[in-house]
Amino acid sequence: MKQLSKERIKKPLLCVLAFGVSFAVIFLFCIVGEIVGLIVCGDDFLLPDLLIEAITEVGMLFAAITACWFVKKKHGTRLRETVRIKSFDPLVPLMLLLFDHGVTELVIHGVGAVMSGFMAIEPDPPLELSLISVIGAVVFAPLFEEILCRFGWCELARGAYSLPFVVIGNGLLFSVIHLYNIQGFFGVLAGGMMMAYVYCKTRNILYTMIEHALYNATCFVDFSVVFGDYAYMENGFILYEPRWLIFNAVLVATGAVYFLTVFRKKYAENYFETDPETGLAVI
Repeated sequence: MKQLSKERIKKPLLCVLAFGVSFAVIFLFCIVGEIVGLIVCGDDFLLPDLLIEAITEVGMLFAAITACWFVKKKHGTRLRETVRIKSFDPLVPLMLLLFDHGVTELVIHGVGAVMSGFMAIEPDPPLELSLISVIGAVVFAPLFEEILCRFGWCELARGAYSLPFVVIGNGLLFSVIHLYNIQGFFGVLAGGMMMAYVYCKTRNILYTMIEHALYNATCFVDFSVVFGDYAYMENGFILYEPRWLIFNAVLVATGAVYFLTVFRKKYAENYFETDPETGLAVI
């Protein structure tokens, strides 16, 4: 059994502390917004969904700035070092979009098919189609959330945890901050893990930012024009018709072709490779 050195204990604990601080920043903004509303408007005050979204994004911005500061203090790494335009491969975000959309929909259906048989949940509110919500989802969310979750949290974990732990942990944290129901949680978890993996292998934040924006844009597309009524509700869970599941399975298979034939070979370097002597990731 390997001995626990101070280094093996210190680095993971410092990461947990930094994660906790960035989480606290997000929820602090939400709590302050609620308190100000209660003071101004009284006990009957209820934050509009768009205002909640705006406050959350501001919280994400300051949490991202906080995470960037922690990363610079820990590794000396700056955000601009992960913005790699010259080596940009447009097929990477496309591959990630196909995987993300397809796997997320399949996971959502799978969770719903299993859990709807023995429990009921409150459905997540539908997206509000407005200029503000579209800008927030397609511009601000991909920008702030990717800086916080992929650059901030992945880079903080580098040197303290191995790649599988970083990918799974990043997906979990990404899911938690979205505050969806249990079905939405697992859907976001699947997408968050894939984005974390691509970032860790490429260390190019542009890939996940662009894919995040494209994925959120597809959430405003009315696919029923092509597929008809492909979704239905059962005990609050979303379930899909076979034609929609087949379509998303094809998306996953298409993304898998590029992943297996090109991506896996091109980005074979592992920035999170574990040193067998120390148990820490190689930097």
